[in-house]
Amino acid sequence: MKNSKRFLAIIILAFVATAVAFVSCKKDNENILNAKDNNVQQSFDYRQIEDKITYFKDFRQKMADSKTDEAFNLEDAAWHLACLANLDFCKVNVEYNEVQFDTVEMHVNVTDGVVLLSDLGLAYEQMHDQIQQFKKGFTHNDQNLYFINMLINADGNAKIALMSSLNSSSKYYWDHTWYFEDDWLAMCAFDEYFSWDSTYYWKTTAARELQRVLNLIEHHENSHTIMCYFPTRFQAFNYNNTHDPYISGFYNYSRVFAKHNNSNYILTIDEMIYCFDSYLGLGYDFTDDNLYANEHPVNWRVTGTSNPIVNGIINYHQLQVNYGQLITINPPGPYDD
Repeated sequence: MKNSKRFLAIIILAFVATAVAFVSCKKDNENILNAKDNNVQQSFDYRQIEDKITYFKDFRQKMADSKTDEAFNLEDAAWHLACLANLDFCKVNVEYNEVQFDTVEMHVNVTDGVVLLSDLGLAYEQMHDQIQQFKKGFTHNDQNLYFINMLINADGNAKIALMSSLNSSSKYYWDHTWYFEDDWLAMCAFDEYFSWDSTYYWKTTAARELQRVLNLIEHHENSHTIMCYFPTRFQAFNYNNTHDPYISGFYNYSRVFAKHNNSNYILTIDEMIYCFDSYLGLGYDFTDDNLYANEHPVNWRVTGTSNPIVNGIINYHQLQVNYGQLITINPPGPYDD
């Protein structure tokens, strides 16, 4: 992952640019409407609010009382809800080197193209609960909501845009294990098959050693029974078709190794253990959706390759797994020694 401030700034600016498409900052020509008589009140301009903390303290009380017929057009309503959410949930003065973008949907009552103040209060209660539920899915102790924005459509469908930050240097790459029961067993297996002192270049040493070990994992040792495989299918996994919802350290949060513009990359031990566990999980989990009884991975191929994209090159592993149906031959075949 790139840790430079310039790279992060670009990401944040890109997100903010997208968010601005959700909620326009051009408040000069937007109006707070009276829902009953449709009278146009004074134009609302957020820049005229000097003390925004006091404004939103009073606004919360105003929503709670909701004794007026005041109503807001959709962009003003979304702006108020987004500001309240940022006040309640977000922190920007935190250390981080990764960002994550998510969207949560909800419904807002829209009446004749506006949102009544009473409905705005109900909408924020729902929004608050949605964000609380979203935070429960955080997988890292230092994950933090950084910025929230919102869009409300004319039909009342609302999208909450969430940007969260985290510091990947403070987490293990195997916070969640895919094949082994826990990270301790993953490390023990790594200790059995790999060398802790090796230098794992992504395209050579790392790919070669991962392929070697993956093909050592499954054995069918039974001296009294002869078995063979009938080929069934194969599957390729790479950064384009794998995603780690728990956030990996690789490009596009891929579950296989992928790095942007780094042809000499050396995998750390943490990354090697992550790949070892993730690759096994990919190979074996694929058979959960199987078409064949008693189907198993037969052989594993790990190759290092590169793919040009708009802003550079992605260097990545392609994991290919060949599958077969395990067949028991009884009595032993004619070529059995």
